[in-house]
Amino acid sequence: MRSLLASLVLVSACGSTNHPGGPGGAIDAPREPGDAHTGGDGATDAATGSAGDPANTGPYMVTTQDVQIPGSAQGRTVLATIYTSNAPGPHALVVVSPGFQMPRTQYASYAQHLASWGFVAISCDYADTGFFADHQKLADDVSSVIDYALAQSSLAIDSAKIATAGHSLGGDISTLAAADDARVKAVVGWDPVDASNPSVVPEKMGSVHAAVAVVGETTDGAGGGMPCAPAADNFQQFYMAAPSPALQMTLAGADHMDWVDDPSCAFCTFCTAGTADASLARTTTRRLDVAWLRRQLFADATMDPWLTAPPEAGASVARK
Repeated sequence: MRSLLASLVLVSACGSTNHPGGPGGAIDAPREPGDAHTGGDGATDAATGSAGDPANTGPYMVTTQDVQIPGSAQGRTVLATIYTSNAPGPHALVVVSPGFQMPRTQYASYAQHLASWGFVAISCDYADTGFFADHQKLADDVSSVIDYALAQSSLAIDSAKIATAGHSLGGDISTLAAADDARVKAVVGWDPVDASNPSVVPEKMGSVHAAVAVVGETTDGAGGGMPCAPAADNFQQFYMAAPSPALQMTLAGADHMDWVDDPSCAFCTFCTAGTADASLARTTTRRLDVAWLRRQLFADATMDPWLTAPPEAGASVARK
């Protein structure tokens, strides 16, 4: 049985930071499909493949709105940013959950990318940021965000097309929310790490009826005083326990902090640095988010080639 304290320490590698593209701030100007995507740290991740590559920015203009959403219990408030576009509705919804102690602004580029492809993305902070937060309550808050989104007629959400996504603890919370809420039809975990309050893998996976995709790295599974994504709790465990259909993408040489927009954050150096450029995780994850969610929520078979053989060196895929 894993230790609760150890699990929290390993995900605390993700430290809080301020981010210039924060809530209510300016976002990238709309780009034509095939343009490069500028990450939150100012670096440009080169677009790859053809203009139809879902790693490239989609065709829609993105706007944002900061909101406060009632949580799953009285007194709980979820601070969130809603990313919408000029795409015709009804829209698929993606609720994005951050890593432990990370602000939602660290994942703004992923929410914006999803919105540029016509999804409504809601990126959330946790209502409870305490070290020993009850993860069940955090997952319940995700369901409250879904309730809120469905109640907003202006968002035009299709109730049959709902997904969750997140990094590290956020991937764990996204999967736990799917286990508890049958409205969640698809999940994407970005180097998810299981914790023990409650443990999701394998205990909760039998209740997951969503299609689960995970992407992870090969650097932080072992080594150091406390590996950030120990092999016993990492993305591979989620994939092995997930029902079919499921997908596992492995990024050789990447590390656990490659998924944040600003890797210069105070605690980002806690994890072992990988040998791959951070753009490997960012580019392949943006592609995976769009391709997996379009395939599962819209039955879009044109996404299959991008889910079979990513063009980047170091990326490999297993499916079931």
